Amino acid sequence: MSFLDKFSLKGSSKVGTDNYQPPEPVLPEYTGLITNNSHGAPPSYDQHVSSANPPSYAATKYATGEFDDELDAGFSSLTIAENAPEFPEADQCLVHLKLLSAFHALKEDIGYADGIFGLYDAKCEMATNRDGSLAKMRDKRWALYVARAAERFQDWWLKVLCNMEPSVRLEGKDMSSGAANFTEFTSAGKGRVWTQDMLPPLDVLMVWHAFMLNPRSYLEDCIRFGLKDLWATGMPWNAVNAAIDTRFNYTAPEEAQRNFAVSGHAWENQMDPLVKIVNCPRCSQATEVPWTTCCSREKSSPYELSEMSGYGYGDRDFSHACQRCGAVMNHEFLLVAKFKEAVENVVLKDWPLGGTILAPQSGAPDLASVDEQNITLNTFPNRLFRLALRSSVLELVKTEAPTMNDVKLLIERAVADKALIKGVNGKSVFESGVPQRFERLSTRKMMSQYKKNPSIFALELGGAVVRQGVFVDKMYSIDWIHSPAARETMDRLLGKYARFMKLMAAYHLRIAVPTLDVDLGWHTHQLSPKAYFEYTMAKAKRFLDHDDKIDEDSLSKHFQWTSKTYEAEYGELYSECICWYCEAVRAQTHAGKVFGMSKQEKALNRFHESGAAKLCPPEKSAHISAHSSVTMEDNPLREIILRISRKRHDRELEEGFTKACKRAKAKGRPAPERSEYYKGSWGYPMLMYGPYMSLGLLGGIYYAGDPCVGAFGAGSPGNCAMGTCGAGVGSSGACGALGYGGGVGGGGGGGCGGGCGGGGGCGGGGG
Repeated sequence: MSFLDKFSLKGSSKVGTDNYQPPEPVLPEYTGLITNNSHGAPPSYDQHVSSANPPSYAATKYATGEFDDELDAGFSSLTIAENAPEFPEADQCLVHLKLLSAFHALKEDIGYADGIFGLYDAKCEMATNRDGSLAKMRDKRWALYVARAAERFQDWWLKVLCNMEPSVRLEGKDMSSGAANFTEFTSAGKGRVWTQDMLPPLDVLMVWHAFMLNPRSYLEDCIRFGLKDLWATGMPWNAVNAAIDTRFNYTAPEEAQRNFAVSGHAWENQMDPLVKIVNCPRCSQATEVPWTTCCSREKSSPYELSEMSGYGYGDRDFSHACQRCGAVMNHEFLLVAKFKEAVENVVLKDWPLGGTILAPQSGAPDLASVDEQNITLNTFPNRLFRLALRSSVLELVKTEAPTMNDVKLLIERAVADKALIKGVNGKSVFESGVPQRFERLSTRKMMSQYKKNPSIFALELGGAVVRQGVFVDKMYSIDWIHSPAARETMDRLLGKYARFMKLMAAYHLRIAVPTLDVDLGWHTHQLSPKAYFEYTMAKAKRFLDHDDKIDEDSLSKHFQWTSKTYEAEYGELYSECICWYCEAVRAQTHAGKVFGMSKQEKALNRFHESGAAKLCPPEKSAHISAHSSVTMEDNPLREIILRISRKRHDRELEEGFTKACKRAKAKGRPAPERSEYYKGSWGYPMLMYGPYMSLGLLGGIYYAGDPCVGAFGAGSPGNCAMGTCGAGVGSSGACGALGYGGGVGGGGGGGCGGGCGGGGGCGGGGG
């Protein structure tokens, strides 16, 4: 079959060009509180892990016999408690899979919708590489759709969610005085009962879903906006389950559409205008700019077709001249303007900057009376910009082509000025003028939230959606939801997830990397934020973050450690997969014994001899969950070191693969097959050097940077300012949980790399 046939249309979509006029706004009202909202002590691990080994993933029939509709039997009738359980349940995981299937169908529909956003497949016939251009065009449609969805979510958050409860913005004085809206936030919220009438469109729900899967960022923003009940409620599974049928069609009642109109948007993403209003950062003139100019001309250039480039707001190379003052607006200029507004809010309204709210070690809003010093250290960036750098930031928009790198340079100069730091911290001339550890860490966290992030939130949500899309595609490919043993499968993976959590709690200085089955349980748990917070605080004594951006080489190395530790602890295989990578990892981690066999070796033999291995083909197996994997952009100083490190990692994998082939031959088993090509979202083959590599979108497509690329090293674009790195300072932004983990040697993302990761912290995991 030709690639053109493979890229046949799968649907169509009508694009609105007129300004959308919403009907009269009607704010939804909650129908009631969840009455029993008090969580007791989280259950013990033993409640989720039986003494016996978890059952096999092999499909089995239910004891009740045949079904009328066998394909949908596993999820057609689900029971979801109104109270979020302390630990996720099988039916919650199945509703989650229904939602992921709806997301996957949405992506397919948008990618194959010829003509949406003015992007027509026929244009690709003129491209040098037609098949590659077709794949990029589908990615371009999806990238624009996701970018618009993130903005629609922001308006829904501000105009609907913030009016669903008496929300009050957090102020700096609330943190310093230990006010209840800060220190008691995690316990004060009451879960609400959601109906289908309150649900947003599927694209907005998709962004909300990705947001919750960054637990610390979601908690921080809920605190900032005073949305304690929203945080306590989490994903409204009952309403979501009712809105998605067994064919994964998402349907909401007309009342939901009227309620969403309060946001100022149409129900369908593609029916919103194809232009965006942008205020000039220099003169505040409102200007109408197109979302994209890609392929808008009758004859597109080869570069435009190969890179899907353009100059609209949703294009990477956005550029538009203000008609009043002549300032050339681009994404960097708008980011500086957004940061300027945040600094103004610090000065005029006492609204703390992002990244300065949660305690870096516990991930919780610490009590001022208990940890007053750390709160003072954590709010260092607020003092720095309010007292020393506000004028400099305000003047940046008047300069020619300002960027966030200019902000970084302002911080570097300030941090190097000991007299200035003493003044900011109110210290005497005899005290140190060097920023302390948590002051440096909070500065790094703050900067990571404003670089490449045009939104009001702690992270760029469109990129989070793209990275989660890798996991969505994996779940669709494995297709557990249609298994006759779907509930048994969910029970099994939840038992495995409980074991995984126990490892994270026990080894808090290490990074635990989940397999795909474990990650489904982990994701489902995080979508009940309050329950997840209380569980991890009780078990691990800190709010475990879920890192969705980790250097791919670090991810692979930590996966090897997780596999080895899990198998040594439980005597069971961690990754039940026979792909070359998983076999190579096992060959590396299974140490031989002089007499007899190790527990890991016995588990591997059982896996093959029982026939279970034959039921686990690589494309359908729960191996490493790599949606958080990112490629790092290195600065010149670290490039050589990292290249050598990667070569060593590749050599170790190659040696492990050779060893696995020899072992298979000795056991009379077929050797694992190795392939360097993997199919992307649209069937186009992509060169990938292992399943620990992630590819959310083809390079250069997404307007706010490549979601699966991170910066690495002090001085790299988007990274920490010089002087804010150092031992014990973990990175943030592209690092999340990893940045707080001690002793990992700089495996982070948005951060300084080798200089980070000292004592400290959160541990957490990536996946």
